[in-house]
Amino acid sequence: MSDQGNQFGKAGHFGLLAVIIVISLIFKIAHETTFSYWLDEGYTAWFTELSFRDIWFWLPEIESHPPLYYSLVKLWGLIGADNGGLWHRSLSILISLLLVLTSYFTTRRVACSLGQNAESAALFNCFLICFTPVLVWYSVEARPYILMFLAYSLALLGMVLIFTASEGRTLKGWALFTIGMILTNWSHHLGGLSTAILYASLALHWMIDRRFEKRFLLWLLGSTLIVLIVSIPLILQIIRQISLWEASSWVPEPDLANVAHALRRVFGFGFSDRYIDPAFGNLPLLHMLRLSLGVLTGLVSALLALYGLYRMLRERRYSLVCFFLLSCFALPVVAIAVSIVGPNIFIERILLPGLIPYFMLLALAIGYFDSRALRTVLKIYYVIVLLLGLYATFTAAEKEPWNRIMAGLAQEVGENDVLLLLPNDLYLPARLYVSDPGFAGRIRSVPVAYPAVDYSDFYPDGFPAVPGVRPVDADAIRALFTGKDNVFLITRLEHLFDPHEVTRTLLQRDYDEVGGGSWGDIYLDHFRKKPAAGGE
Repeated sequence: MSDQGNQFGKAGHFGLLAVIIVISLIFKIAHETTFSYWLDEGYTAWFTELSFRDIWFWLPEIESHPPLYYSLVKLWGLIGADNGGLWHRSLSILISLLLVLTSYFTTRRVACSLGQNAESAALFNCFLICFTPVLVWYSVEARPYILMFLAYSLALLGMVLIFTASEGRTLKGWALFTIGMILTNWSHHLGGLSTAILYASLALHWMIDRRFEKRFLLWLLGSTLIVLIVSIPLILQIIRQISLWEASSWVPEPDLANVAHALRRVFGFGFSDRYIDPAFGNLPLLHMLRLSLGVLTGLVSALLALYGLYRMLRERRYSLVCFFLLSCFALPVVAIAVSIVGPNIFIERILLPGLIPYFMLLALAIGYFDSRALRTVLKIYYVIVLLLGLYATFTAAEKEPWNRIMAGLAQEVGENDVLLLLPNDLYLPARLYVSDPGFAGRIRSVPVAYPAVDYSDFYPDGFPAVPGVRPVDADAIRALFTGKDNVFLITRLEHLFDPHEVTRTLLQRDYDEVGGGSWGDIYLDHFRKKPAAGGE
């Protein structure tokens, strides 16, 4: 009976795991086309139209992300591109599935080593990975961040195998860890920060648990050397881009306000996001409830994390405690430090890999409670919080609605009109929603078409293909709209890309502003040619 009961228990466990994964996948697939591609996804679509040679040898000169992700998307397109060409997000959904699986096995292994119910901890961790709004958001976005999360998760799985091996020399663990670190580096130029943190965790494990064992050190040094050698091209790319990145102004130096907002959104399950309010009616009472729920969730999670670390300390799992502290919380500190002494790199999305070990820590902390009722209540609480947040995110949140913007302009922009895009990379997402060749011919980029390599010495976003507007560009900009009846100007971060308001000043000389609109950071201004002097 016992064996039969175990079989039924395992069947139920894997059945529930399958239900969680399938529901998550259905949700992501259903929302894959809910939002139009935004600016960064426009980059992905444009880059994957290049040849593999250009992706690897030319693109790194003008792009801040490594070429690995774009190559994978291009390969994926050879398999499953749809007629519209907007197929890039489906690869992210597949990667998110692999992220769930690696997280499952990692959590299961650690829970087992701690003497906990491994299946329960792994199952709850998978739920967090599957339904946390911010992770789901990047799971349906055609950008390399979800690939970085998977690579980091793979490295964590290898590290856990190393931690839990009797001698710390498991070939499988070191291989997975090393491959995961290589992929993390090649997924994002800031992936090296996460890599350094995990190597620091292994070094502490070598000192604390392995007591300076020589063989372990050789494995550690060997892995480090392999990762460094394979990452040399990336290091050279980063060195070339540092000067441009330091001169860029689109990422502000971190202050208390934006640090607090980023940490609330990453570790507070998104309940600092204002768009949650309109999702539930935008009433003052709901606003207060949303804020209260966010604060409560953050406090509950912080207390659970501290409790889990406390129990591990009592069990003298010191290197495991160091691992969780570093992998969960060191990256924000490092990003702030680098931003203060060098280029500003404190960006919310590069902090998200820390959620993967953080969720594992929460699952393990809940597993330490002896009361089954308390464990159940905590899990139900997180289920409610995550599902509310997910509903709100995909009900009220919005990327950049280029599909609606371009559909509306296609009806307004006449034959002797022009649509100006500032900066020039706005053309990348806009073009995806233009099917009329006549309309396409009336679109111009300011100051020149993307990629404007070697055009300028002013690149506010640090990319040498997206120049800002200088006073010397006035003649080139005037030529874009001279003789036109109407000018439709679409801008994004205009204060950065045209700080002297060259474009707007030129337009206001000969045109009246007669209308416009806005969608988040995207602004539309409609200018109509002034009547000739002496006319009616």
